[in-house]
Amino acid sequence: MRYYLLCLVSVPLLLSQTADEKEDLKNPLAGQAAAIAAGRALYLESCSGCHGPTAEGGRGRKLAKDDQVRGATNRHLLSVIQDGVKGSEMPPFHLPVEKAWQIIAYLRNLTAVAFDGTGPGDAAAGAALFFGKAGCAACHAVRGRGGSPGPDLSNIGRARLCAQLRESLLDPDAEIADGYRGVTLTTNDGRKLSGVARDNTNYAIQLLDARGEIHRLQ
Repeated sequence: MRYYLLCLVSVPLLLSQTADEKEDLKNPLAGQAAAIAAGRALYLESCSGCHGPTAEGGRGRKLAKDDQVRGATNRHLLSVIQDGVKGSEMPPFHLPVEKAWQIIAYLRNLTAVAFDGTGPGDAAAGAALFFGKAGCAACHAVRGRGGSPGPDLSNIGRARLCAQLRESLLDPDAEIADGYRGVTLTTNDGRKLSGVARDNTNYAIQLLDARGEIHRLQ
C-alpha cells in the first residue's frame, strides 16, 4: 500500500518535470535595443568569421534568411552557442549566459520580419518619400493608396525581413515577385510603353502601365 501511494505521488512529479523540460526558455533581454547592439558586437567578434558579417553565410550556415534562427527555440540556440554542435565545425564558446542571450537577441532581431524588428528609421519621412519624391506609389499601393502595376505593399512588413526590404530598395531587380516582371515595349509606330507584362505568350502580350491601363498587343 505504501509503495502504491509512493507511485501515485511520483507520477505527477515526473510528468511535471517532463513538461518543464519541454517548456522553452525566455530571453530576459529580448527586444532590448542595448542588448541587441551588444549582441551585434559579440556576433561580429566571435561568429562573423564563419557565418558572415551580416549572417549571410560562408564557412558556417546562413542565418539571416532561412529558418535556422526563426525556427529554433531559445533553449536550442543557447545550447548551440555555449556547447557547440558535436560532429560539426561549430565549437563551444562557453560565454556567460548574459552574453549568449545578447547574441540571441541580436539574431532574433536580425531574422525577424520587419514588423517585429527594431530597425532604425523615420516612418513619417519614409511615407513622404514613398508617396512623393521617390515615386514608389506610381506602381505600389499601401492601404488602398497608390498604383497597381506592382505588388500591394500594405502587409509587406509582416512577410519580409528588414534586410530583404533594403535589398529591394537598393536593387529592385534582385528578387522580382511572380507576375510582376517589368518590361518596355516599342510598337511598330515607334511608341514606347513601360509597365508589367501580363499573359506574355509567343503570340501576344498584355502590359499593365503605371496608370492602371492594359495594353493588348499582338
